[in-house]
Amino acid sequence: MKQFAKVFKFEFLNIIKSKAFIFLTLLMFIGSTAVLFYPRFSNNQKAPLIGENTPDKLAVFDGVGNLGEFIKENMPSYEITLCNDETEAQALLKDKAVDASIIINSPLSYTYSVNNMSLYDETAKTVSELLQFKYRETRLAEFGLTESQITEIQSAAAVPEIKIVGNDQAQSFLYTYILLFMLYMAVIAYGQMIAQSVATEKSSRAMELLITSAKPDSLIFGKVLGTGFAGLSQMLIILLWALLCYRINAPFWADNFLVASIFDMPVSLIIYTAVFFVLGFLIYAFLYGAFGSLASKTEDLSTLTTPLTVLMVIAFIVPITSISSGNVDSGLMKVLSFIPFCSPMAMFARIAMSTVNPLHIAISIIILILSNIGIGYIAVLIYRMGILMYGKPPKITQVLKQLK
Repeated sequence: MKQFAKVFKFEFLNIIKSKAFIFLTLLMFIGSTAVLFYPRFSNNQKAPLIGENTPDKLAVFDGVGNLGEFIKENMPSYEITLCNDETEAQALLKDKAVDASIIINSPLSYTYSVNNMSLYDETAKTVSELLQFKYRETRLAEFGLTESQITEIQSAAAVPEIKIVGNDQAQSFLYTYILLFMLYMAVIAYGQMIAQSVATEKSSRAMELLITSAKPDSLIFGKVLGTGFAGLSQMLIILLWALLCYRINAPFWADNFLVASIFDMPVSLIIYTAVFFVLGFLIYAFLYGAFGSLASKTEDLSTLTTPLTVLMVIAFIVPITSISSGNVDSGLMKVLSFIPFCSPMAMFARIAMSTVNPLHIAISIIILILSNIGIGYIAVLIYRMGILMYGKPPKITQVLKQLK
């Protein structure tokens, strides 16, 4: 235990004192502060909403005869020019005297032409709603209804009472995506760091001195947990700082549904985040440390760790694709929820965006814990064997044969 503590302390301090760690931490501090304080110092300007940044000037040719004036009256925020024919409307658009043109062909059909289509341009939608309103009004009047009856029918709207029994995917999508991405980056970055550290010590022959003063299991567990604790501490500090910045500026983010949803995670989900984050990181970190011991020089690392990287990419892509499509309870996701290399992301995504049987969650966590114990034991065996093996990196089949 004393040997493990020394290795743990050395690895932890070595990482948090490194220039790369300090620079990245400061960069994330500055970035999160700038983003979350931006509304306070931006004269309360909000991001454009749907319907804003639409064309200001329109050329309208009414081929029907009674709709041009109606559109102009009901779109007061636009500067509308009524044209005598289609050619005049298109000429104004071509000369850029207007931003868009509308050619009304029939009571329910028209052509909308625009120079540059804005992401937030809903002019066509507005015109469609006006034409539909006018058409219904005209048709209802033909049946002898009074103006008040027509108005009552036109203004009738269904008002739903929404009750969400499970999870609101629209609310949980963004923070689920961010947390999955953070786990992916933590495994890739710190896993490679562990493998690099082991390979560097081995190639410099420092390993031969280390194993005479510490047991192999103390070395690998100290490296994995020391590096992991440094990485997790960094992320926890950044998240807490971001939360503080958000609380300070909460009134300025009140109308931003996406940002508010990130910082309004349920407590139960925060606990699941910690559990799956730690267990998911450790299962890969042990393997990165073991595979790093098989490299005689650092140039061999990319070849040895490629299978782990590919596996991690698959474990990341499938849940991300599933949450993007809204199908987090697909058969594939259910299977991956119980495979230890994929369950930290697959099961977490299902918990965050769906309703999962508590028994299934418990089984997934138990499998993940047992897998960490088993893989940790195998990693120690590989590490013991690999630190004294030099030359060409062995194949996986050779490693398995030696383990037997």
